[in-house]
Amino acid sequence: MSDPMALLNGVRARLAAGERLTAELRADLLRAVYGVDPGGTEDTLGRLTGVNRVHLYDSLIAWASPVPGERVLDLGTGAGAAARAAARVVGPQGLVIGVDAAPEAIALARERTPRELGVVYREGRIERLAGVPDRSVDWVVASLVLDDLPELGPVMREVARVLRRGGRFVASVGALDRLRPADAPVVGALVSVVARRAPGSLTGRASRPSIPQDPADAAAFTGAGLHNPDTRDVALSLPMPDVETAWAVLGRTQMAMMLDDAGRAEMREVLGRLVPAAIHLPVRFILTRSPG
Repeated sequence: MSDPMALLNGVRARLAAGERLTAELRADLLRAVYGVDPGGTEDTLGRLTGVNRVHLYDSLIAWASPVPGERVLDLGTGAGAAARAAARVVGPQGLVIGVDAAPEAIALARERTPRELGVVYREGRIERLAGVPDRSVDWVVASLVLDDLPELGPVMREVARVLRRGGRFVASVGALDRLRPADAPVVGALVSVVARRAPGSLTGRASRPSIPQDPADAAAFTGAGLHNPDTRDVALSLPMPDVETAWAVLGRTQMAMMLDDAGRAEMREVLGRLVPAAIHLPVRFILTRSPG
């Protein structure tokens, strides 16, 4: 398997040269980003709060209406924050399984998870949940994972397969199309750097409405046999009093990680002209159920 940093540098060079972010290249980008920085999302967005003290992981888990003793599956577990949040509410009689394709993420999740929480981590692809029996879990969670998929259908079919009748699926996705007008200049300035430095990346998922608004995404839920999803739009507050604070978060996002050194330097320079500021990063929570 390729060294993640070497793979990332190769992807950066291809994007800087104008190559489009095809499904194959995006898979390489994700493999590299999560290999180089498996704790990035948890260490940055996972520490932010929003209106009514909304939290990326705890608030999403609460929306699943968890019950002690339930069995939970966490897709794309990363460093394990959502899995740990689920384990704290289902308790010692419950079970949480976290699945991620990046061995670096699985290793970090195991390191960060106290033994008493009893979370089981497995390396694997979420499109093929090998070893998870049909109708075997009460609910499934996917935090900021669905945005990475070129199509939702295969994963939604696996979710429907493993959920018990009446089981729940909760997910969080990015929702930049719900950006506040006041925040648009800041985010627009950062996206403009990507447009100049890696124009081929602004295609595919990045050019579509946020999940599940696109017709193909909506059809993936119902096509798998799940109910039409309910949604709840929230926002995480990111104070940016200085460039160091802002870059500590934004510099670890996929948007920044895909840029080569020159592009990252330009993005940081742009941030320096925008601070001090504070922006709200829009996130959508999604909830659906298996019939029964």
